[in-house]
Amino acid sequence: MLYRHQVLVLRSAAALSLCTSAFQANANDLLNNVLQQAIGHVITQGLQNAANPGAPASPMLGSPATPATPSAVQNGPEVVLDNAADFPPHGIIQAWRQPGTIGMAPGPAGAVMGHVEMQTTYGGNLSLPGVATMRAKLDALYSLLLSQPPLLNPQGVSIGPGGGLGHRRGGAVGPTVTGSLVIRAYPLKPDSKTTKRYPDGTQHTPGEGDALNVLVNDTDALRDPLPIGSYNGMTVLRRGGGYQLVVLNTTRPLLVNGVLNRDLIDPARPASDIQFLVIYLGAASPTWSALRKGQLHPASGTGRLLGLMFNTDWRSLLKQIETSKGQPS
Repeated sequence: MLYRHQVLVLRSAAALSLCTSAFQANANDLLNNVLQQAIGHVITQGLQNAANPGAPASPMLGSPATPATPSAVQNGPEVVLDNAADFPPHGIIQAWRQPGTIGMAPGPAGAVMGHVEMQTTYGGNLSLPGVATMRAKLDALYSLLLSQPPLLNPQGVSIGPGGGLGHRRGGAVGPTVTGSLVIRAYPLKPDSKTTKRYPDGTQHTPGEGDALNVLVNDTDALRDPLPIGSYNGMTVLRRGGGYQLVVLNTTRPLLVNGVLNRDLIDPARPASDIQFLVIYLGAASPTWSALRKGQLHPASGTGRLLGLMFNTDWRSLLKQIETSKGQPS
């Protein structure tokens, strides 16, 4: 009898354990589903607000419509970062709103005028339909960017462009032309034997330099969007240790139910239309660390490219390109 009683007790305990485990698993699944739905809703709402702002007043950044809280970077994608003091690029962005107060970057090259290369060389298949028009638009965009304060008469760095037409990762040609414009800032080394000196007094030192990348109609750049807020009405996404901006030139939303809109590209528009831009700064990890510590000078190559990235009214430039080319962009 005692043995049979022990067996019944063990069986009851085992059944109770199984029920408890099943209850915990169902509770965990339910909690995870609720959290995922809530997170998706917050991200979607934030990006819809960020992607449809009022038009900025001028090609350079104006006053934001809504001030952000001091801890804006941690508060989610619905936050406007324009006045967020803890947003690492904030100091450099503010400095380039008053370029006359910046001065020269430290070092022997700080006062040396940098050469600006005007001709852009593009890679990719240049014979596809719409590519010639897209190339002309990218050339026009580069010309307009050179007139912005961070790139106007640069000192301490030289400026060189590059670009490509077609998907960077290859693949089939889609309904729209994709392309890229790359603007690189090369630090000058006046004492280097490799430094080239031009008749106008400008210099260029070959080597490595941070680059501002402007991607056109390239959905590959949006495969893993991680929004952190908006700046000057543009969606700000995390990219590695840095940031990227998304500038929409379409009425279609960037995200649907918290994920990338698969129908972001409108196939009915001309292939050479610029439907959206993705803009990011390519830099090494030490650069982002220096930015967070406040150690980057606004007149450095990185500082100039960050000032260009965040202070430019990209929508206004797209409208100017459209007017100059006589067709939609």
